[in-house]
Amino acid sequence: MNQTKETAGSFPAHPMQVAAGNAAVLEALRRTPVVADVDVLVVGGGPAGVAATLAAARSGAKTLCLERHGMLGGVWTAGLLNPLFDAFGKGWIVQALIDRLIAAQAWRKWNWTHTFDTEAMKLALEEMFTEARAAWWYYSTCVDAIVEAGRIRGVVVESKSGREAILAKVVIDCSGDGDVAARAGVPFEVGRVEDGRAQPMTLMFEVEGIGDYPEQRSSEPLYDRLQDAMAQVGPVELPFGRAKNVPWIIHLPRPGAAAVQATHVYGVDATDVRALTRATVAARRQAHELVRLLKATPHLGGLRLTQTAAAIGVREARRVRGHYCLTIDDIRAGRRFEDAVTFGAFPVDVHEVDPGAAVHSSRITATQPYEIPYRCLLPAGLEGLLVAGRCISGTHESHASYRVTGTCMGMGQAAGLAAAMAAADGTPPSALAGPTLNAELARRGVGLLGSRAPDEILGDLHGQKLVWE
Repeated sequence: MNQTKETAGSFPAHPMQVAAGNAAVLEALRRTPVVADVDVLVVGGGPAGVAATLAAARSGAKTLCLERHGMLGGVWTAGLLNPLFDAFGKGWIVQALIDRLIAAQAWRKWNWTHTFDTEAMKLALEEMFTEARAAWWYYSTCVDAIVEAGRIRGVVVESKSGREAILAKVVIDCSGDGDVAARAGVPFEVGRVEDGRAQPMTLMFEVEGIGDYPEQRSSEPLYDRLQDAMAQVGPVELPFGRAKNVPWIIHLPRPGAAAVQATHVYGVDATDVRALTRATVAARRQAHELVRLLKATPHLGGLRLTQTAAAIGVREARRVRGHYCLTIDDIRAGRRFEDAVTFGAFPVDVHEVDPGAAVHSSRITATQPYEIPYRCLLPAGLEGLLVAGRCISGTHESHASYRVTGTCMGMGQAAGLAAAMAAADGTPPSALAGPTLNAELARRGVGLLGSRAPDEILGDLHGQKLVWE
């Protein structure tokens, strides 16, 4: 990977001076070695990032993915997030991953969707990267963007190897939080328009010993049973109200195992490491308290907590301003676009930003299947950069539908193909015509809606339940 002499053996001294009053540290000009120069650089190895990496590598691009954890999968693996919502019908990379999990007996039908085994997911993704000849580095954090004359040239990464630079013809920000775009100066929004408050965070956890606990069809009955359990366990402050989207016990492929979606922490800035630390500690405490309650409910007396997630689940952080902003009206209308790159079929699922009895604890809005245009993946005012995943250009309300991982994978595979095509042509991604990309995606078996009627689409989705009763 274009190793330089500066990276071997020693670290140069960087003279520093503490400013008056200890308010800052003044750093001398430093020389950061370039350790890789690739066609496509993907920052983030979560659902969008793995799809982007595989799509670019399979399309012939020299591709490198940076991931901060010691595993691929992001919120699926480090975050223990199940189920894999809105994946059916996406085609290409998405379907290849599903096929791999099915072959490993790590895929299970659950209600209107499917769940997977977390450990099998880690191995499957590493095998797919290896087969595609994609490179990836763990334990690597992007700390800055390299921008020249309105174009991103690469990123600065820090790790055990020190501070290093990576250059690329095209960079794809799959960080979830829009970290690369923000460091490159691209405008962004966070949370609701009126006050900037974002949806709460959730720390997923896994349990075993659920016995004959039946699959939930809705969340309200479990909430009521938790309230009843307090008579045995004692008062526990539930971090949510009676709602359609929490709490859930989600059966996994392993017999007797389940993931639990229940903890909620409010008012946290996902870009503040101190706030994230406090939120994780609070959510982990909630998980242990909830297990005590769950053990006192019918069918769950033998339940035991096996693990809490290594990383808290962030529903909402930055939304990068792009060439087009997907709105709630687009979703309600089931809008189609000539530059469509994937589709969404998940309800608008807003976990309310504030707790309390006076606030509705959820808001779920039914939608028509809708398309996401390529322009939402193109950041405004900067060439050479694409975004994919929950940080694309959209509103607070529309984001609550397209943020689910199957849809993010659909965006990722489109971004990876677009990046590979742009790199091969020596042109910026913005020069790639949306209909041309659309046609290339269709040629690879990517599922798009086109001009088909909603009833036909729903039939093709094998009866996937899109509206929560």
